[in-house]
Amino acid sequence: MSAGWIVLAAVMGLLIGSFLTVVTERVPEGESIVAPGSRCGACGLRLGPLDLVPVFSWLFLRGRCRRCRTSIGIEPLVLELGTASLFVAMTLRFEDSVETVAFCVLAAGLLGLSWIDLRIKRLPREISYTTLALGAPLLVVAALVRDEPRRIWTMVLGAVLALAFMWALHAISKGGMGDGDVRLSPLLGAYLGWLGLPYVPVGLFLAFLFGSIVGVTAMIVGRAGRKTAIPFGPFLALGTVAAVFVGRWIIDRVWPSS
Repeated sequence: MSAGWIVLAAVMGLLIGSFLTVVTERVPEGESIVAPGSRCGACGLRLGPLDLVPVFSWLFLRGRCRRCRTSIGIEPLVLELGTASLFVAMTLRFEDSVETVAFCVLAAGLLGLSWIDLRIKRLPREISYTTLALGAPLLVVAALVRDEPRRIWTMVLGAVLALAFMWALHAISKGGMGDGDVRLSPLLGAYLGWLGLPYVPVGLFLAFLFGSIVGVTAMIVGRAGRKTAIPFGPFLALGTVAAVFVGRWIIDRVWPSS
């Protein structure tokens, strides 16, 4: 893996992360992500090219609007650096391959969904479905390039299994598991199924493990009660990403022959 690929992944991650700031603000409101152009939410200043350089514009302007000096928050910085970090990690994991692009699509979608869920406790179906629509064809191409067509079938089966499991939880919990979590599950199942069917239960287990740890900790420190609603989308995303990187290690110890 050459340094050039790493740099390219980081740059693309910064650019996509910058675009995610628009997506996470407008999609939940049902607004277009194409027009109008980006503006300051306080004074209406239309942002120019120098206002939109990932990370550097935020640092140069100290996180404030160039004209009215209203704080623009840390969202751009978090999404840009987060996406860049995930893109680099996926590049190191899959190297210069089609699946690298596919899993970068997954990373961007999950980061955007997680940010929205943490902010307003929603997982917009538009982002979940669009990420799957973009990623699934790339996974199919990657399977064919590797001459491993069985991955296409395990991808489909993984999506079905994850959806069935989350739908069952949704029905049993009588709404305790949100609709958005159920709609997100085929995306996660498809990607993990592409890696291998055992990755699907591993990813779901890690998601519930992380969610339980955070939930119990929040209760211990008095930040949440037994009936406090905690967004689960970020934990599904975290469990999936963790499974991509450590799933093989876990599987080798739980199912040695897999």
